[in-house]
Amino acid sequence: MRLIAMTMAGLLVAGCSTAEQAPNTVDPSEASPVFAAAAERSSAAEVRTLPTAQADVAFLIGEGWLSGPRNDYNLSTDAHARLMVFARSAADFKDSRIWFARREGQGWNAPTEVPFTDPRYKDSDPWLTPDGKTMYFVSNRPVAGDAPNGNLDIWRVSVDAGHFGTPEHLAAVASDGEELGPELHDGWLYFNSSRKGGPAKLAIYQARVNGSGIGKPLPLPAPFNDGDIQGDFTLSPDGRVAMFWSRRDGSDELDLFATCRRPTAWSRAVRLPAPINGVGMDFTPAFSGDGRVLYFASLRAGDGAADPGGTLNGQSNLYIAPATLVDAALRAGGCDV
Repeated sequence: MRLIAMTMAGLLVAGCSTAEQAPNTVDPSEASPVFAAAAERSSAAEVRTLPTAQADVAFLIGEGWLSGPRNDYNLSTDAHARLMVFARSAADFKDSRIWFARREGQGWNAPTEVPFTDPRYKDSDPWLTPDGKTMYFVSNRPVAGDAPNGNLDIWRVSVDAGHFGTPEHLAAVASDGEELGPELHDGWLYFNSSRKGGPAKLAIYQARVNGSGIGKPLPLPAPFNDGDIQGDFTLSPDGRVAMFWSRRDGSDELDLFATCRRPTAWSRAVRLPAPINGVGMDFTPAFSGDGRVLYFASLRAGDGAADPGGTLNGQSNLYIAPATLVDAALRAGGCDV
């Protein structure tokens, strides 16, 4: 790609949601026939669960089914944690695909690629609306014909009881650059873009979405676009806290930042301390439906970095942390949350 690496909601440009998880149970009447075969195949396997967050700790989740030797990022669930989506790709974020899983019985069934996957094209950066009825994502799939699009654009697809509809291209926010990391909050579509004329080489934008269509994208004001590059804007369920990643203040690290909503503007952005930020890119933040848990992806490596088949091999994995760590960092930065 023309950019160093594609992430769940961001590209690295060359030079330029103590938490309690929703219970892992589901009414059998909610199960869709689409998932029946997968549920049967996985019935004898170990139960796949999302763990509860632990105070002052950020740790790897889903080793072997969510986090593995490939890049795993952009974990998103509906508000009741019944459906999840995430992105998975090869090294350097090549051949990206969107995967999904449904919570069945005591845990999650085995993730599989979304049914509209086409190996000729890249799909990435999935995000589910809280009601679980729409998924936004980015893709280089063609708007017409068979040839891949020259850039990554934003698409959305309806989701009904586990059935995915036909992807819809959002031409109103397309540009000559890459569009990434789409999320819809309170009628506003947020995304990052490398379009010409922006305030940074990769900047965060918003566009109004209503019954008449999608409005003109506009860059977010400070403190969001104050770095060389930034992306993956997300909001807490109550709208009080915004998070994103950025490279700024002379640092080479791409770290997660948080800011709190004030009556007339957002507060100064706070670089989150360890254990949320570590050595290596930290990105794709997302809050759980109750706002108590933070999910994010990280390129931090472990002792197994030399083993290409290991989980901590330098590719991105999925992590969990209590949202209270974000609140504490904001309070230390002078924000009343």
